[in-house]
Amino acid sequence: MKSWVTVIQKGNRDMKRNVDVIASRQLARHPIAVLVVAGLVGLIYAETSLAWGKDGHQLVCAQAEQSLTPTGKRWLNKVMAGGKELDDAERKHFGRSFALSCLWPDDAKYSDYKGSYEQHFINVPSDANTVDMARDCTALDCIIVGIQRALSYLAQPVDGRRQRARAAAALRFLGHYIGDLHQPLHVSNAADWGGNKIKVTWFSEDSNLHRVWDVGLLAKDGLDYPAAMVSLTVGAEQVASSKDVLEWMNESLRVARRHAYKHRGVLIASGAALGADYVRANSPIAKRQIELAAGRLAGLINGLADKSLQLPMLVAGN
Repeated sequence: MKSWVTVIQKGNRDMKRNVDVIASRQLARHPIAVLVVAGLVGLIYAETSLAWGKDGHQLVCAQAEQSLTPTGKRWLNKVMAGGKELDDAERKHFGRSFALSCLWPDDAKYSDYKGSYEQHFINVPSDANTVDMARDCTALDCIIVGIQRALSYLAQPVDGRRQRARAAAALRFLGHYIGDLHQPLHVSNAADWGGNKIKVTWFSEDSNLHRVWDVGLLAKDGLDYPAAMVSLTVGAEQVASSKDVLEWMNESLRVARRHAYKHRGVLIASGAALGADYVRANSPIAKRQIELAAGRLAGLINGLADKSLQLPMLVAGN
């Protein structure tokens, strides 16, 4: 998967750079044409995105923020304040709230943090029942490494502008990656690119299985941000639960195997038509994954804030 995706993304980045050059030269003379080209680039980014949609990520992070202890909230605000160094004039909106900041990694993976692209997912063999770091993350460029790096930076003392910016970036990545980890098709089959290669019809529209879980289920179930905040429930037991991120990853793999990849008990193949019955079966699961992500993210942030979180915690046993 990685080699093909890398080629595709490199082509898209080269195209964006070329468009940026053209736009800067032609904006004064051809503003409408430049806007059309920019729109096409936006479509490319939307088609190749690999994450919960914007609503899902904002729901996770906003619900996590609401579930923090007072100490956790103070720590969060202090770390977020260091993010001013990360955003240029076009990206200042990412620093306006924790929910918005959790969208930043999907922008950053195409710009200043291109090396983070693979840290949004992990792929395993189709017959594997658990993740094996030695087998599935040999280049140390998968989602669990991204989480470990973010936690490690956030646990370090901060002294100076550079360290504050690094911590703010790590917080944004942590919020985003915990969301990704709970989207089941981010911990799934290498053979089908996490469902991206499984082409389906979604309510009579062409789509793929990964995109159905990114945005389709949430949209059909009305789980949009911020309106859906009132329908989410994050219990204290979730916030205080075990911080076993490896088990969370295997849990997502099980959800992918048992639910995301199946329809009426049958494995979904390209050409399948998915609709209301798939929504009824899986929307509660998608909602539950968002609630789990929010509660667990809150637990990690609380642990960082009160220094009770034990590190390292992700690679033991592999």
